[in-house]
Amino acid sequence: MCYHSAKLWNQALFLLNKKEAKLNFYDLYNRLRSSVHLRALQSRASQIILDELVRAYKNYFKEPEKFAKPKPRRWHRTVIFDKTGFKVCGSRIRLSLSRSLRKHLKEKHNLDLRFLWLEIGLPLNEKAIKNVQIAPKRDEFELHLIYEAEINPINFNGSKIMTIDPCSSNFFAIVVEGVETPYIMDGKGLKSLLRKYLKKIAKFQSLKDNLKNKDLAFHNVEKRIKKLWVKVHRLLRNFAHAVSNLVLEIALRHNIKEIRVGDGFQSKNRESKLNSIAEQMWHLLPHGKAFEYLKYKAEELGIFVDTISEDYSSGADSLLNKAVAEESCTPELRVKRDLFKSVLGFINVDVNACRSLLKKLGIFDRISGLAKPIRLRIFHRFKSSSAYGMGRSRGRVLPSSGNKALARANSPRSPYKKEYFTNAGQLDYKHIHIHVFQQHQSLSLFPLYLFLLLQSKI
Repeated sequence: MCYHSAKLWNQALFLLNKKEAKLNFYDLYNRLRSSVHLRALQSRASQIILDELVRAYKNYFKEPEKFAKPKPRRWHRTVIFDKTGFKVCGSRIRLSLSRSLRKHLKEKHNLDLRFLWLEIGLPLNEKAIKNVQIAPKRDEFELHLIYEAEINPINFNGSKIMTIDPCSSNFFAIVVEGVETPYIMDGKGLKSLLRKYLKKIAKFQSLKDNLKNKDLAFHNVEKRIKKLWVKVHRLLRNFAHAVSNLVLEIALRHNIKEIRVGDGFQSKNRESKLNSIAEQMWHLLPHGKAFEYLKYKAEELGIFVDTISEDYSSGADSLLNKAVAEESCTPELRVKRDLFKSVLGFINVDVNACRSLLKKLGIFDRISGLAKPIRLRIFHRFKSSSAYGMGRSRGRVLPSSGNKALARANSPRSPYKKEYFTNAGQLDYKHIHIHVFQQHQSLSLFPLYLFLLLQSKI
């Protein structure tokens, strides 16, 4: 079904590109009525595919800078069943099959099926489920159940505004109205992991091309590449969830009522002057996913989340009582990559952009975000973030480091006390630091003691 879905998409797209059909759902359906791929799908499922293509084409013509032109699908595409195509029976879902597909299965594979039954193992509510999707994921398929949940927002009486500037090495820069300390979500750890995966993918891609040119089998190399891309997508999704959780934690801590995110990440489809590696990295960073997750999570807490234009925000001095516009933009004051020379001294560029976003909302002061930033790293422990007590959404990429430290502690030559290590192999850094300091305190004072002793003898 996913195969026929992709082929039907390609057929309709070919007709639109050649201008052999109108940009209309009904005209496309009538022209492709005799198509093998359309008849192999449930009638409403094929209509949904054509409707999605028409809407994507119209969005491209309306805003070509924001939406990309629809492209043909190579192998598979998601199949969507609405209320007419599925039925819930306890913990099982029954999907309808077309007459043409049932005939093909019976003749070619000797399978006499009227419906496709999928066992979920969970009690399901048919009224809550809006549609069922079968999504291809590399060599596997996922079942997505799209349901509508009632959201009961919490009566959260916030009074402040938070602005967020999306960047590359500094994934998110955050400034809260009336709070001196800004926050920076570090993106360097994510970029280093992405570089590692991209280097492996490039290596296997080169090997695949060499095998292909020599007419040798390359399917095993292609599987390795697919698995690496699956890891990349899972890493990006995990990072986006962690960032959104951490932003919400900061918002609850400071009584935020509104969050505004710069809209720079929405222009990733436009052409840029970046080199190929930097552009690829910028396109891979999950700013859009983080914004999407943040928006639906904040809605449950009664916090409003939306985008704001960040034009001239990085080049304008946020400490001057002037409007953020082209006249007040002075990009030459960006003396270094991360520093902006304001009237009161140097300030972080991304923090300055967040303060400029506050000015666009009518908030100007010389307090917000002017203290030393707290840098929050997602993938491993960091002194500033741990000391501030924000650890709910952090994780470590290399959990084996804790196990290695535990092994060193259990050795007879270890200077640390073993009770400071947990069963999970993680360190209590506070206690270990104090213990080591107390043990070596006499050694550190020995040179001073020797110097005073010699002075007294002289």
